[in-house]
Amino acid sequence: MSDLVVEVCDLQIKIKNKVILQDVNLNVEKGAFHGVIGPNGAGKTTLFTTIQGFRAPTKGSVRLLGVNPRPRNIELLGRIGIQPQATAFFPKTTLREHLSVVADIFGASRTRVDSLIESLDLSHAADTKVEGLSGGERQRLAVATAIVHDPQVLFLDEPTAGLDADARHNLVSLLHQTDLGGTAILYTTHFLDEAEHLCDTVTILDSGRVVTTDSPRRLIAAANLGSTVLLPHASTQADLLQSTFGPAKVSVTSDGVEVSTHDTAELFSELKNLGINTRSAQVRDGRLEDVYLNLTGKDYVA
Repeated sequence: MSDLVVEVCDLQIKIKNKVILQDVNLNVEKGAFHGVIGPNGAGKTTLFTTIQGFRAPTKGSVRLLGVNPRPRNIELLGRIGIQPQATAFFPKTTLREHLSVVADIFGASRTRVDSLIESLDLSHAADTKVEGLSGGERQRLAVATAIVHDPQVLFLDEPTAGLDADARHNLVSLLHQTDLGGTAILYTTHFLDEAEHLCDTVTILDSGRVVTTDSPRRLIAAANLGSTVLLPHASTQADLLQSTFGPAKVSVTSDGVEVSTHDTAELFSELKNLGINTRSAQVRDGRLEDVYLNLTGKDYVA
């Protein structure tokens, strides 16, 4: 028996004669945390709604948990969880009441409700009306709503969108820590640091096409990106750095001057010889954002 829970083969989606997705192939295994990343307009949400059965392929095929999700397959609804970008709640109910209603619909236990409230750090807000929750609390409730019935496949579409930095960090940490058993997760995000931290595998979409699919670790290693050294106190010496190392390896940012290198020790030796101020220097290894730039030739713009 196959461990694949999502199979997308040669998928094409056209909307009003515009190609949104072209030649997309995607396989997701049971228990995987699979990220689909790309900027606005890349086709991430369209891919999700097609896999979920809300949109028919123009060409190609989709199988979800071994069956075609089109026409809408009612049997599948209890086996998948969906947290869309625009989440609907019962605003006049308390958080606990809302989650209990959803649990009742799917036949999940109240014990499951209590467990999720605790694991997603919502105990303090359990008796607060949904309309009075903060943005971070609403997003965590959206995740709880999507997983209360222990789905086999969970779709998280931009779960941290609209959150401030602290709330985003908290939700990502909770997703990383929460035990979802064998649930496979398909996850879209504008934040590549999230994908790098959370995902076993990522698929990079650009202009509706798959650029590559692999683990973040292998993508970063294969790109041979080296390191970037941030020099916070060297802004006045940027011209010297660019003339020494070349403009392709030196960039001026709001945080200081960044220098790319494959040999950090040698770079620091050269910086010392040049009299460059290396106080508070920070070394950063290659990131998924750098991989995206290498593969697409584009800066990642969410």
